Amino acid sequence: MSFPPPRAVTSAEETVGSLVAPEGGPAVRGSYDTVAESYAELVGQGMEAEALWERAVLGVVAASVSAGAVVGDLGCGTGRVAGYLRGLGVSVVGVDLSPGMLRVAARDHAHVAFAAGDMTRLPLATGVLGGALAWYSTVHSSDEQVDAMAAEFARVLAPGGVLCVAFKVGPDGSAPASWLLHAYGRPVRLPVYRRPVDELCAILGRHGLTETARVVRQPEDREATPQGFVLFRRAARVAGSAS
Repeated sequence: MSFPPPRAVTSAEETVGSLVAPEGGPAVRGSYDTVAESYAELVGQGMEAEALWERAVLGVVAASVSAGAVVGDLGCGTGRVAGYLRGLGVSVVGVDLSPGMLRVAARDHAHVAFAAGDMTRLPLATGVLGGALAWYSTVHSSDEQVDAMAAEFARVLAPGGVLCVAFKVGPDGSAPASWLLHAYGRPVRLPVYRRPVDELCAILGRHGLTETARVVRQPEDREATPQGFVLFRRAARVAGSAS
């Protein structure tokens, strides 16, 4: 698959990116700051090695947003998903709470706008995004934190906007299924949550986000659990909102 050459960041992406400020998540932020460079070396810059379903889901997201709309890759890490979406012709801004990951993202994906921010308190204008992506960026978060994130996803999405959440599937998301203590050659301390699809959809649904599709694929290679991908659309009018 060939991608368009790098291009200048659009004014819409600059506007979105300028609204984001660093805050929150010190434990997760510290762990990802520690592994940023080794993560990039081991995982790479692109999505070509990912499973077919991952790339197919991202293709659906790209095809679902309105022309000219900005998609927020929320919890973007080193920017490889944001870069892939940009290669599909989507205007993207990446947001992450780890300065270390963002430095790598800006270096490796210069054609994408990146800025720092916490998904539970996104300093983005209401309705500024035509689409949003939480690509495994909820896996270290409790149900209460995901609920706060869901409220923010709904707030920053324009009416009719599209949301995609990728996550690890498991029988119970009320507590961590495990703790990640060593990753990418470095010590870390990160809880890992695995949620039933219906449980995640219920949390998102409380905030005016309606499920439109779901995919669950079985584990591949060294994966321990199935992987879930759910698409939502923000209601044209959310209860309690003037939009």
